[in-house]
Amino acid sequence: MASTWIHTTCGMCYVGCGVKVLVDDGVVVNIEGDPNHPMNRGNMCAKGKSGVMNLYNPHRVKVPLKRTNPVKGLDIDPGWQEISWEEAINTVASKLLSIRDNPKKLHVQAWEPTGDGLNWFAAFASSFGTPHGIGHGSPTCGKVIHPVEFFSGGGFHQQPDLHYCNYLLLVGTQFAIAARGSFTHILRDMAEARSRGMKLVVVDPVGGFAASKADEWVPIRPGTDSAFALSLLHVLLNELGIYDRKFLQYRTNAPYLVGRDGLYARDPAFGKPLIYDAADQKIKLYDESTIEEPAISGGCEAGRPSFALLREHVAKYPPEKTEEITTIAAQAVRRIAREFGDAVNIGATLKIDGVELPHRPACVDWAKGPQGHVHGFHQSWPLKLLNIVMGAVNVPGGILSTAAAGKRPFRWWPEGGTDGLLEKGGNILPLPHPKAFPGRTPTKPARLDLGELFPLAPHFHTLLPITARDPAHFGLDYQIEVMLHTPTNSLLGSFGDLETVEGFYRSIRFSVGFAVELNETNGFDDIVLPFPSYLERFDFTTGGGNRVIPPCGKEDFFWQIRQPVVAPPVGVRPPQEVLMELAERVGTLKDFYRLINHAFRLQEPHALDPGRRYPAADVVDRMARSWFGEERGLEWFRENGVIRIPREVDEAYIGPYINARLPIYLEHFLTRGEELKNVTAQMNLNWDLSDYQPLSEWLPCPSYEAVRSGKYDFIAVHYKLPFVYGAFSNENPWINELCERSQSYSLLINEDAAKAKGFRDGDEAWLESPVRKVRVKLKLTQCIHPEVLGIAGHFGHWSPGMPVARGKGISFNSLVPTGLDRIDKISTAMDHCVEVRLYK
Repeated sequence: MASTWIHTTCGMCYVGCGVKVLVDDGVVVNIEGDPNHPMNRGNMCAKGKSGVMNLYNPHRVKVPLKRTNPVKGLDIDPGWQEISWEEAINTVASKLLSIRDNPKKLHVQAWEPTGDGLNWFAAFASSFGTPHGIGHGSPTCGKVIHPVEFFSGGGFHQQPDLHYCNYLLLVGTQFAIAARGSFTHILRDMAEARSRGMKLVVVDPVGGFAASKADEWVPIRPGTDSAFALSLLHVLLNELGIYDRKFLQYRTNAPYLVGRDGLYARDPAFGKPLIYDAADQKIKLYDESTIEEPAISGGCEAGRPSFALLREHVAKYPPEKTEEITTIAAQAVRRIAREFGDAVNIGATLKIDGVELPHRPACVDWAKGPQGHVHGFHQSWPLKLLNIVMGAVNVPGGILSTAAAGKRPFRWWPEGGTDGLLEKGGNILPLPHPKAFPGRTPTKPARLDLGELFPLAPHFHTLLPITARDPAHFGLDYQIEVMLHTPTNSLLGSFGDLETVEGFYRSIRFSVGFAVELNETNGFDDIVLPFPSYLERFDFTTGGGNRVIPPCGKEDFFWQIRQPVVAPPVGVRPPQEVLMELAERVGTLKDFYRLINHAFRLQEPHALDPGRRYPAADVVDRMARSWFGEERGLEWFRENGVIRIPREVDEAYIGPYINARLPIYLEHFLTRGEELKNVTAQMNLNWDLSDYQPLSEWLPCPSYEAVRSGKYDFIAVHYKLPFVYGAFSNENPWINELCERSQSYSLLINEDAAKAKGFRDGDEAWLESPVRKVRVKLKLTQCIHPEVLGIAGHFGHWSPGMPVARGKGISFNSLVPTGLDRIDKISTAMDHCVEVRLYK
């Protein structure tokens, strides 16, 4: 065969870069970035370039396996035996049929963000009838940012507008330098923004990759992000008087009157919130057309504007007070607030394609860092408020909501709802994300993840190991008996301490998992099914880069399918076809197809017919034709690669085009909290309701108190690497070499703190948390807060199926205690700052 370049998409993370793969006589010999692809524009990261090594991993699973050792545990050899696909499918189907009378006994871990797997596994769970279909992998990532963004921006995630931003404050994120969706695109945008003079300030306990590119790195004590943000708000609103008055008056709930009970003053006839119109000094419905000057200060007999309450509330956080909490000097807080407020340039406008828009060239971005705390929601929400009070949301230069709106190939757009506030986020796939507004009515739980007791959370899987200890304590009379999971290594990546997680996995009678290589989660499986490499399979969706976290601003909408560049090994089948066969065997194929048709917007004549099963290539072809027309089916994409559709101004900067207000005051938190109080009282549960407040307070994490009391030495935190995504590439020898050369397997410790304890660079030591003790190698640096230890990546493997990664680095999650006292009662995020001791 001649050498051939084939267009497809990378699958080494969820970004979905366009690549060209050189195939010589059926062997992949090179992978390059596609210069015509709008995501990466020809660029490639180390992960993508190393994908060929994953493809030819000699330890790949290539045939179905069954367990012969009935004993399960962290260090137990399963005694794998190769079996036929017929035996594997028969075994799995029989176990699924055994729980059809109570489908809640099935747990499906659907996290597979690089292709169609996530939505297909989730649809399988729903068609079977179980609520335990988990489409998320991390115990922290996305727990707050996604629900917050849907009700305060309209999309799935947020992204600074690097095209027009002049001052960017990153808090607990390495956006566009080491992490985030659209990484290969936005890193070039970041470089260009820095080149033209944008100031970058990074606030983070670890002076890592982002800090190395910043104008200023500000070390912060972990778990104090909200104190920092509340202090900035105080300086801006009360000391400097900088805020976007018009935006607050007409585009937020700032003028809504609040009574002494903390709830909106409402019209008794219509139930609508009231405002005070300063123009004619009358109280009116918030949406009356006669309103001229909504008051956002002062008060009247009916109540006080919510903005007045916010200003009063943040006055409790002057920089002198928060300096003691965060360790950030009061002078630095005031300086950053002044710089930020000046850079926002309130009142400025900008013309793009002839359309005049507000120009707010400064914003705050945050992500995983602030979310991962026991009070994670309120650690994060004040950071979002900094953008809202400046009017720097969904306008040029501000914070933009990703994938919130579009007109082609379908129309999707954020919509207002309850009390005129933004309620329904936009999504190209008609799959609404559980949202934190207005939330759900709490009830006694029927779910083992206790979702009913978290009415404002987006997902709940962090609770599963906790309830598995004693379901009856929560009024539940069943347990998970069968688990189906993707290749994700959820045992190490989705939960906390290993003893608790081991107990959960051992309690599951039968587990079937897909695998590329045998990881620690597969060690608890009864059947393992081989999963194809991204270079061997078809996918219609190819990661979040084009669907939920694309490049923002006036960047083209684009779509590209994934096609195999080489044939998979003989024993490897497309996962879509495996799930179709299982659905047919257990009698759910009709509902399964109905959900797939809905999720992927498949209309006749392209909708899947329950009377037949389809090859994966046929399904992708149907999806392409349904979306882009008969002339752009699978063959068109195989030949042309990517389709591009220019975005119009209102799609790129949706702020002025959303018919809804944004919140600065979370009144519904009080209502949901009171409802939850009644439910938990009926269940005799001791439930922390302190976070069900409309205005954020800073509350300490357990690690904060543990270190201050002297019981522990340091707070350990996790940080990301630009060349590692989750555990996707841990077994890749090229990535392993990068980790070794960069000392990414070592524990970061402040040089002065290390010397005070008698440690030198390269020393080995014991690292001990409340739940685990591990041996570590030390890397001394000045680029970390003196009270903090930094742990990179997702390492610490022991599985024999991962000999390259085995015994290297640290598994951060395994150090984290698991319990209700370590879970954010709003978002279900697990507290990801843990108190530790370090000794020889």
